[in-house]
Amino acid sequence: FLADGTLVLTMLLPCDKRHAEAAAVAIGERMSLTECEVIHSQVMHPAEGTYIEMKGKIGFDIDLTELELPEEVETLSEAEIREAVRDQPMTVVAATVGEDEHSVGMKEILDIKHGGIEGFGIKYHYLGTSCPVDKLVDAAIETRADAILISTIISHNNVHYENMRKLADTCLEKGVRDRLILVAGGTQVVNEAAVEAGMDAGFGRGSHGIDVASFLVKKRREREES
Repeated sequence: FLADGTLVLTMLLPCDKRHAEAAAVAIGERMSLTECEVIHSQVMHPAEGTYIEMKGKIGFDIDLTELELPEEVETLSEAEIREAVRDQPMTVVAATVGEDEHSVGMKEILDIKHGGIEGFGIKYHYLGTSCPVDKLVDAAIETRADAILISTIISHNNVHYENMRKLADTCLEKGVRDRLILVAGGTQVVNEAAVEAGMDAGFGRGSHGIDVASFLVKKRREREES
C-alpha cells in the first residue's frame, strides 16, 4: 500500500493442494483483490489441509498521517519496579481458571527464570490449572494479596471473558474488589475487552513479566493517590 499495492495473505485451507490453490485465488478475488496469484503452497498433512501464500493488488492508498494510533503504554524500568516493591512489598495469587490446563504462559509471567514478576521481588502463590474462581478469590483474601492474575487460553464462545466476569463478580460479592488488582492474560485476550469484562487490565500475545509487574506497581500507586 506504500509502493506497489501488493498484499500477501497466508491461509490454511482444509483441502488438497489443487483445490486449495484455486480456492485461495477465488478468496482473493472476492476480497476485491486483482491479479491474484498463489506464490507458495504446501500440504501440511492430508488430514489437515494445505498452507497457502497468495498475493494480489489492492486499489487504495493508506495515508499514515491520518491513522489513529493506540496510546503507547509506558513501562517502568526494572530498577523502578524493584525499588517500589522493596519499599512496599507486593503479593499476588495466580492460576489458570475454568477448565483450562494450560500453564506455560502463566509460569513465564511468574517465574524468575523466565523474566517473570518474581524477579522484581513480587511474591506469588500459584494455584495451578483448572482453578475454580471462588478458590482463587478465597486464597487472595487469606494471603492478603494485592492482586489476582488469571490465565485463560480457551476462548470458544468467549468463555475466557466469561471467566473474567465471574472473577470480577465474585470479588464484588465478597467485598474485596476495591482492594484487589485483577489482571487476565492469554493469547486471545485483548486489553479493552478484558476491562469491559471487569478486569483492571488484559495482556495478550507478546506480553512479558516486566509488562505485568510495571502495571501492578502503577495501578497500586494510582489507587493510593485517588
